[in-house]
Amino acid sequence: MNKESVGKNWIGGLPFSPGVKYGDLVFVSGQGPIGKDGKIIAGDIKIQTRATLENFRDVLEAAGATMDDVVQTTVYLKDLADYQGMNEVYASFFSDPKPARATVKAELLFGMIVEIQGIAAIRRSR
Repeated sequence: MNKESVGKNWIGGLPFSPGVKYGDLVFVSGQGPIGKDGKIIAGDIKIQTRATLENFRDVLEAAGATMDDVVQTTVYLKDLADYQGMNEVYASFFSDPKPARATVKAELLFGMIVEIQGIAAIRRSR
């Protein structure tokens, strides 16, 4: 099997792939609320979570996967008080059964208040 970099890195010069496709698996690096101009999309937790998950979905689509293929995510929050607002938006991006998930408090780069990474398993039959 070949390892393939997928997705667009909107912040240049960083030494990692937005995603890696390896066989039927897609490993999505931590995505944040970064616009196509490479700048952080300002806003509250709901705005930043939506932008983050749109970027996450873009990486999946570049690999031929969908949000329904996601089996695990890790959500990093700058402030755990944002947990409920993040959950409201997060739930709208995934159908049942939702992916397995961990949520942790973390100091995030570039002024982000949320970052999400995950793993998808591309289903052979759709």
